Amino acid sequence: MTTLKGKVAVVTGASEGIGRAVALALARAGCDVAVLARSPAALVTVAADMQALGVRALPLPCDLSQLDQVRLAMRQIKQALGPVDILVNNVGAGTFKPLHETSEAECNLAVTLPFMAATVACHEVIKDMKARGSGHIVNLTSPAGMLPLPYMAPYTAARHAMVGLSHSLYEELLGTGIGVSLVCPSQVNTDYFKRNDADMKWYPKISRLFPVLEPSEVATQVVRAIEHNLRELVYPWQLKLAITGFRLMPRTSTALLKAFGLWH
Repeated sequence: MTTLKGKVAVVTGASEGIGRAVALALARAGCDVAVLARSPAALVTVAADMQALGVRALPLPCDLSQLDQVRLAMRQIKQALGPVDILVNNVGAGTFKPLHETSEAECNLAVTLPFMAATVACHEVIKDMKARGSGHIVNLTSPAGMLPLPYMAPYTAARHAMVGLSHSLYEELLGTGIGVSLVCPSQVNTDYFKRNDADMKWYPKISRLFPVLEPSEVATQVVRAIEHNLRELVYPWQLKLAITGFRLMPRTSTALLKAFGLWH
């Protein structure tokens, strides 16, 4: 999708962090943007910032762990802004601790956000995209979706599921005019770790191995993935190198990551 101006975009988990930065980047590119998250006040602020850029903005407070709310929000967006051209599945949650210390509710939430929320959102937009012969879906994952990171098993499993969802949809929609991009950044400077009981003590040297990114950097990569119809974008190069090595030599790469102190 080389031209974003005038397109209707949806960003989940857009009240702050990566989602907010992506929404603003799409607005700067000329998109009308609907933003979904739980915080009404934060969404209103994001929407005002986008409207100041001269585009339409629709803040929709929504608990994305409640799938009926996701379906309703997607239908409200279509009524208010028109059929969705770009869907960015960004919302996520999950704790960092051993599996036996993780509650059933925490396990369920880690899977619902992002995987089930993304699946429902995709289901709501793909039919219209196919009818028009155009559209783009971006699925955000993390290094846990590419590497076998311990001490976050439900989170890791859900992020692997996002990889499978994205790659499967890419093949399913190939030739329909709908692009599908998987975007995997390294650690990002957000409040995620405060909100999600995500204790980074399990990963003492992750920020030394892979640069900590700002949300705006990730947003730039998301827009690039859409404009160039990239199947997969891993950023920065240090993370891409580690993941490429893991795919070629999984046990050797895992041993090296442990030796470098990526995790205890």
